[in-house]
Amino acid sequence: MNGPLWMKKLACPFCGAEFETPRVRQGALRVKDKWTDFGSLHEGICPYHYAITVCPRCLVSARNEEFEKINAAYEPKLMEFSRRARAQPPKTDLGLPWGGEFSAEQAVRRHELAVACHRLRVHSEPGELAGLWLHIVWIWRLAGKPEAEARAMEQALAAYQVFFEKGDKLPDKLGEPGVVYLMGELSRRLGRLREAREYFSKVLSMRNLTQFPNIEALVREQMLVVKDQIEAAPKG
Repeated sequence: MNGPLWMKKLACPFCGAEFETPRVRQGALRVKDKWTDFGSLHEGICPYHYAITVCPRCLVSARNEEFEKINAAYEPKLMEFSRRARAQPPKTDLGLPWGGEFSAEQAVRRHELAVACHRLRVHSEPGELAGLWLHIVWIWRLAGKPEAEARAMEQALAAYQVFFEKGDKLPDKLGEPGVVYLMGELSRRLGRLREAREYFSKVLSMRNLTQFPNIEALVREQMLVVKDQIEAAPKG
């Protein structure tokens, strides 16, 4: 019987190293619960742990799909990063070489490395950075590390705020309502209840909200939740 993971062969576009990296079989994923910030609790394997590809030789890192699209000829800062990394001692906290399931700590380090690499890209997309931080939020949540989750959530919220301000490539499934809703939900989870209410109110006033029925349902539910939380909060 096949396990939940399989190994994909790749060649690094920066240093030429050939290596294998784990991928999750889609058929192995079973969602047990969905969270209001779009993450999911899975039965068995956690796909967020395996969302990042890291070259074991030069440490260039990116989301799995993004790694295979990078054109090294157009990324001089990443090429320099690759060159410098090859001259340093090997990292020991990234699960390299792969020898079993990644721990939460290893998965976070791989995501943080992907964040650092993405910031070196010629065109650093705010939405890509926001998504990486949101993955880190979910990984720490699953690991039962609320303080680390909150720190990552601060980074994710800030990144989504920049993403929304630039607003040039909002995801089709979320659109403007979904991104603003997510900013509100992250604010609510961070205890910034009045800010969350303002974000939710902004979503409810958007003319195109009906084009995103899943977002409309979520924002109406969470508006009631945040109102109750504000009313229950200590006065003073």
